[in-house]
Amino acid sequence: MITNTQLNSSSVVLVSGGGRGITAQCIIYLAQHFHCKFILVGRSEILETEPEWSLGCTDEPALKKRIMQHLMAQQDKPTPVKVQRIYKQLCQSREIHHTLSEIEKRGGKAEYCSVDITDTLALKTVLKPIIERLGKVTGIIHGAGTLADKLIENKTEQDFYRVYDVKVEGLNSLLTNVDIAELKFIALFSSFVSFYGNVGQSDYALANEILNKYAYLLRQQYPHCKVVSIGWGPWDGGMVTPQLKALFEQQNIKVIPQQVGAEMLAEELIQTQSNTAQIIVMSKPISPAPSLITSEKKSYRLYRRLTLAGNPFVYDHVIGGNPVLPAMCALGWMTNSCEQLYPGYYFSSCDNYKVLKGIVFDQGLANLYCLDLTEVEKNEEEITFESLIWSETPKSIPLYHYGTLIKLRKQRNSIPSIGSDVRQIPQTAGDLQPYEQGILFHKPRFQGIQKVIKLDTKEAIFSCYLGTINIREQGQFFTQSFNPYTADMLFQCLLVWVRKFYNLGSLPLKLTSLKQFASLPFDQEFLIQLSIDEHSKTKVVASAIAYNTQGQVYLEANRMQVTASHRLNSLFLNNTVPSNDTICL
Repeated sequence: MITNTQLNSSSVVLVSGGGRGITAQCIIYLAQHFHCKFILVGRSEILETEPEWSLGCTDEPALKKRIMQHLMAQQDKPTPVKVQRIYKQLCQSREIHHTLSEIEKRGGKAEYCSVDITDTLALKTVLKPIIERLGKVTGIIHGAGTLADKLIENKTEQDFYRVYDVKVEGLNSLLTNVDIAELKFIALFSSFVSFYGNVGQSDYALANEILNKYAYLLRQQYPHCKVVSIGWGPWDGGMVTPQLKALFEQQNIKVIPQQVGAEMLAEELIQTQSNTAQIIVMSKPISPAPSLITSEKKSYRLYRRLTLAGNPFVYDHVIGGNPVLPAMCALGWMTNSCEQLYPGYYFSSCDNYKVLKGIVFDQGLANLYCLDLTEVEKNEEEITFESLIWSETPKSIPLYHYGTLIKLRKQRNSIPSIGSDVRQIPQTAGDLQPYEQGILFHKPRFQGIQKVIKLDTKEAIFSCYLGTINIREQGQFFTQSFNPYTADMLFQCLLVWVRKFYNLGSLPLKLTSLKQFASLPFDQEFLIQLSIDEHSKTKVVASAIAYNTQGQVYLEANRMQVTASHRLNSLFLNNTVPSNDTICL
């Protein structure tokens, strides 16, 4: 017998959906290796004694014939619905009895109770005497689930809640009826569908994804307890029918053998070092099917509600005491959305990018922002979108924020080289510190300029390095093929040039074109070379390239334009959100 502080002969594990199916196979395995005690709860009814007329009969046609004979003997009409209901009840009861027997044979102990786990009071009633007999619950395995597969337009509200309640309200009910302080672990049986989706299973995907997020919350609230949500791939059995199994085989996805799945669960439960709240168990990832490109040009309108709390990174991008959305993050929003519409196509370039009215996280923040995407050119190799972000004013007047033309390509652009040894560039700019004395307003998450190597009236070269901004802090503006956080250095370098030669603060206004050859990475040194095209006290225009220390080019920006103003000098110094508006990150 394997001994473990979380699973041993003293453990009392509350298991939903554990009487039958794959969850039952896992419990039998745990019983064999840890000799635990189990409380199995499920909707299926268990017959204390099977009717004499059905004993020993396992063949489906023969058993259904006996059921018909039994109904007729009771002067009851043997309709197909009645016969199927009794047949199903007999099979489920037999399976539960088999599970209980196997647990006992393998050194464990188990009791089963038929109850709707979403009914908190009913669950409390049946659990109380069992817990008094077996002891306090020390672990939970939430394996219950149900399906109501239909296309979303055919789903009813009842379908949704039938699927959702078992997963989410069922977990709430389980937690309500135990002493969480006594729990060593909580294992939630989620599904790969929560990550990949599946036709007809929108409700199942949503319910399991909420289960995943619940795991993170529970881990945070109860650090003494191991919490994990396991996104199981298809098992050999359970809800996977032979037809589904054949479909997975066509996609070269292997089903999980029941013994292997049970072993993986046990390994996860006894692992005390893992800090992962969510895992996916599959033989291979599911690759998106290639998009079928037609000549029809489509239009899309996508909505997004922005919140300050949901986007922590903007606390490091504050002007005049107000967090402001970086221009490159707005561009990232548009490029990400285009890529998501056409998996397998990648951001190649944008043209005529304009900051029309920046988004400020203050009292004027709109309730809802709209992103309009219109296909203007389209073929198998590339797709061009006209992109516009806008909102409505309180008077229902459209307010335009950002606009550009975005080009996606199936093949990534080949990476050019600047053809010189950038490591030999002599430093001539002195000891300029970009993030001091209000030269720039950016705080740590955006402080990527490490050194100003060269700075004159025609040209500038900067060494940059930006550490990873974690996905939680990126909020709604996460990186895909385009990294808006490192790309922000392009405009930052130009802002430094303007401050040096005009002693003025400046902000992005437009960009004639931006071409991407490779994603500009976090955690890696890169250089930005500016060429000043034209300049005055109110407007400066420059072009730039971003490249690595081997001279390979990531980004090429043509005619970046910023607007300069004395007023911005004081606003740059006021780069902290008032304390009463801050949140704990």
